[in-house]
Amino acid sequence: MKSSIVKAYEANEFNQVLDEILHPGGLELTKKTAESAGIQNGDLVLDIASGRGSSACFISDVFDCRVIGTDLSLESSSLARKKAQKLPLSNKAEFCLADAESLPFADSVFDAVITECAFSLFPDKTTVAREIIRVLKPGGKFSMSDVILNHPLISDLKDEVLFNCCFTGALTKDGYIEVFSKAGLEYDLFEDHSIELKKIALRLISGYGSLNDFWKQFAGRSISCCSTVKNGTDPQIEWKRLFAESKPGYAVFSFRKPL
Repeated sequence: MKSSIVKAYEANEFNQVLDEILHPGGLELTKKTAESAGIQNGDLVLDIASGRGSSACFISDVFDCRVIGTDLSLESSSLARKKAQKLPLSNKAEFCLADAESLPFADSVFDAVITECAFSLFPDKTTVAREIIRVLKPGGKFSMSDVILNHPLISDLKDEVLFNCCFTGALTKDGYIEVFSKAGLEYDLFEDHSIELKKIALRLISGYGSLNDFWKQFAGRSISCCSTVKNGTDPQIEWKRLFAESKPGYAVFSFRKPL
């Protein structure tokens, strides 16, 4: 699962059509996410699943802080370092290869942690949540933007769909709050930005005719989000069913580590 997700986010098709900002809302929503994390001048910030580094470089520049981006993709991390060097922001934005389930950092070192449109993709959300609170300083904040489901995805649709993506891995608002609360984080903020999800869908449709046509270009490449479904069912049918039944949206959350 992790390998297919990495391949999806490495794909140039994704990065080109979305200008290497692989989440709804672009850098404007990145700024809101960073603000909700209370990021300030001089802070040390962790960006989990940092991809090609657009958000980490943006945050380090706008908020005048140091950002360390982690990602499972060696290719994306390398491109992120090159981006930071070119800007130049190498002294403020660093990137390394790391699994969110086992972060290579000491306890209580980061002032803030963020992740964008990635937590829904993590197979073991409980372990990732525990890693986030472990590396946060007491009083530090974790903020994320991600897909939310207004209704839980029913089990038979989960069984039918053979891809693993942000929609099939997303939780409801209460589901996310429960995961982080159990890890020990205190719920702080929720903002609905579902309009941004609609905008990004329209952007893909305008470029390719339909979401299904966009996914078709990845056929046979073992990429997450792009596989067919069981019994040869038309993927577009299952996509429509997923949207109709779970009514996905997009939101920003923030949580605080107790003092």
